[in-house]
Amino acid sequence: MEMEQASERHLVKYISYVNECAANGIKQYQAAVSHPETYLKSRIAHAEGLGLPEGWLPSTTFFCISHGEIAGAIRVRTGSNAYVENVIGHVGYETRPTTRRQGVASFMLNWVCRHCCSQPLIITCSAQNTASRGVIERNGGRYLGSYTDAESGETVLRFQLLPIITDMSECKGRVSD
Repeated sequence: MEMEQASERHLVKYISYVNECAANGIKQYQAAVSHPETYLKSRIAHAEGLGLPEGWLPSTTFFCISHGEIAGAIRVRTGSNAYVENVIGHVGYETRPTTRRQGVASFMLNWVCRHCCSQPLIITCSAQNTASRGVIERNGGRYLGSYTDAESGETVLRFQLLPIITDMSECKGRVSD
């Protein structure tokens, strides 16, 4: 498995990834199915802080490439605000449904801790997502408590991850203050 920052050269692989994720009910990809190129370009722009919806922070997307396909995606948010600290965390990820339970999420999260984090970061998961909780805990996540979003009513579990810096040069979207 290899990690690559999202770019337009991933479009063909991305279309396949988006279609599979959307078909499996991953909400964020439902809208991307009809315009995957536009969605990918917006994700690329978000790394530069461009085209961000109000209240969003710059977010760099990386793809885990395995056997010539996108096996997972992970986003690293730069900076912090209450929404990041309590609801979505500095890192968000998902894996392609057909690559689940193959270590993709753990690989991506470990890579982020080694290459993108100069300070501790917050990562969250739905209280019902035991698989994600396991990934976070296997990567050293220290449980901080739960948070229930007043708007959605969804409860998330909050964890802190510490950096395992080996080489920050690979990650443009570094998590820092």
